[in-house]
Amino acid sequence: MLFPSAHPHVVIAGGGVAGVECALALRDLAGDRVRLTIVAPNREFELRPLRTAEPFARDHVRHHSLATLAARVGAELVAAPVTEVHPARHRVIADDRTIAYDALVLAVGGRHRPAFSRAITFTGDTRAVDYHGLLQDIDEGYTHAVSFVVPPGITWPLPLYELALMTARQAWGMGMNDVRMQVVTPEASPLALFGRQASDAVADLLDKAGVAFRGDAHVRETEGHRLEIVPGGTELRSQRVVALPTIEGVPIEGVPADDHGFIPVDDQLRVVGLAGVFAAGDGTTFPVKQGGIACQQADAVAEQIAAAAGAPVEAEPFTPVLRGRVLAGHGAQYLEHTLHGAEAGPPSELRLWSVSRKIDGRYLSPWLQELEDAPAEPSAEERAPGAVEIDVPLDERTLSLNPYSPVARR
Repeated sequence: MLFPSAHPHVVIAGGGVAGVECALALRDLAGDRVRLTIVAPNREFELRPLRTAEPFARDHVRHHSLATLAARVGAELVAAPVTEVHPARHRVIADDRTIAYDALVLAVGGRHRPAFSRAITFTGDTRAVDYHGLLQDIDEGYTHAVSFVVPPGITWPLPLYELALMTARQAWGMGMNDVRMQVVTPEASPLALFGRQASDAVADLLDKAGVAFRGDAHVRETEGHRLEIVPGGTELRSQRVVALPTIEGVPIEGVPADDHGFIPVDDQLRVVGLAGVFAAGDGTTFPVKQGGIACQQADAVAEQIAAAAGAPVEAEPFTPVLRGRVLAGHGAQYLEHTLHGAEAGPPSELRLWSVSRKIDGRYLSPWLQELEDAPAEPSAEERAPGAVEIDVPLDERTLSLNPYSPVARR
């Protein structure tokens, strides 16, 4: 990719994880070689993965002004959603503004949809407060059976395990030892995407917390709003059901999309069929929807744009490394696994982490630590003894078995 001008204009559509990471990365890698504009409907950046901790008063979601970010990277901030892209003319439409670009980065995220009408859907937004009602019912003895359901479809399962583990610990703390809890999921084993050793570690956490695991189970809702497990058609009998939403893409006129609304990208994260347009984050067709992956995609895009702008940068291919932290009531279990057989370096540890570092971004994490005056490394109290080696390549064949991958449903 070669830019026609000496000072190319880069427009980043989106103010979430991928958008923020891309803006920080571009300013660091390209410096003043590019002019930046951030177009986002939200005025604040929110670290949504911390929503799982809020009902338990263990942490709260941080909000940071996008205006502060824009000032830091020297970008213009347009508070509006991108609704149209005119690739032939290199223009985007945001409300009543038409903005020209030399390179466009679509980091618009995904749209969360409730999978079941009769369930508490934990979307990770402000409706997390609804979860307090469930905890109160458990405390007052009205609820004795809770099912945590990962729905079939495209989703990210880790938050449900966090909720199940912390709800179990909360019940213990309230002296309610007769509450039956279970995780019901299409996965063959807990968080199977992380590999066997990590999955075994999470299974041990569930067992110690008294949370049953029911895998290879697809829950569907009938026309009468009855939840049943397939195969078999057995009714899911539980007083309360907590479910994750499914994720869909956000349609933008002029941008191609698959059947689920996701933007198709090639192995360099270029939008298929659109010159000068990239995409990163949950809105792409890459099947794993996770903040750390979104940051890695944003970094790969930023490297390509910076190199094309003349910066002394060697653009590396997008080689995803899956990292996650499971909030288990005493911190976060750290799991790491390399996707597509890439080298991850030394074996990772299973250790406690601060929840402020729940998303690993090369630029995002230091920026958040600076804003929140957080330590850069885990303290001794945050570390857990022992180590778990994780070395399970997730190649295309393995991803085809992932129940959250579009490949699995072909």
